[in-house]
Amino acid sequence: MQLYKLVIIAMLLMPLNSYAQDVSFIPRTWLGISDYQFIQAPRKGALADGSDFPEVKFEATFLMAGIGLTSIYDRYYIDFSYQDSSNEKDSFSSADFYEEFNGERKDFSAALGMKVLDNQANVYIGYKKGKTSGKGDLGTDLSFKESGFFIGASYGWIIADTGFLAINAAYADLDGHLKEVPGSVYPPGLNMDADSNTAGLSYGLSWTGIISKQWGYSIALDVNDYKFDDLTDNSSNIPLPDNIEEILYTAKISISHRF
Repeated sequence: MQLYKLVIIAMLLMPLNSYAQDVSFIPRTWLGISDYQFIQAPRKGALADGSDFPEVKFEATFLMAGIGLTSIYDRYYIDFSYQDSSNEKDSFSSADFYEEFNGERKDFSAALGMKVLDNQANVYIGYKKGKTSGKGDLGTDLSFKESGFFIGASYGWIIADTGFLAINAAYADLDGHLKEVPGSVYPPGLNMDADSNTAGLSYGLSWTGIISKQWGYSIALDVNDYKFDDLTDNSSNIPLPDNIEEILYTAKISISHRF
């Protein structure tokens, strides 16, 4: 479903007078650190002699920077966010191959939600997409994209009138697309243009505090762990990996302003 359809749904769910002066806008920006792992299972029997092409693992600690905007009316809200990472290095090595990689990560999400239980909890639905790109010094080009819908909830507690501590969890149904173009030193035929899917959980913990009447801050810890199974590639007859796994542990601090 395209992003504009989500916006239309949000408009239908909100009261008609939500476009009046009671709408609040809260832009925010953040910095963070993300421990990222991309793990591609071995390709069993993929080499010409019948042996396995080894596991591919890219692991890096990214510096993240992002921006977001939340629009609120009464109990309803719409949220958009985008973040990008620094470019970091890792290496791939096996008995026969060694290559240095430079990679980066981008993420976008849109969500609409509603506050419940005396504003201590939220329920929400949304759409997210992410892309990890890596380029090797021997010519390998790798990209992995995932996109799909999620549904989630959060619950929190006011602590000593100084801030709000919340836990959250979301269930996502994602499609993945892996594209690999190996460098010239690798055996021929290892190219991949494969599709896959997953259903999994993300979860996290956050603390939100007040700086002034209009300014606030938040500190958040989030975990995303998705394993993509059942890869298909109609352009290749060479065995594919059994699965691909992406794991992200992210810590960030954000500043927001309410209009």
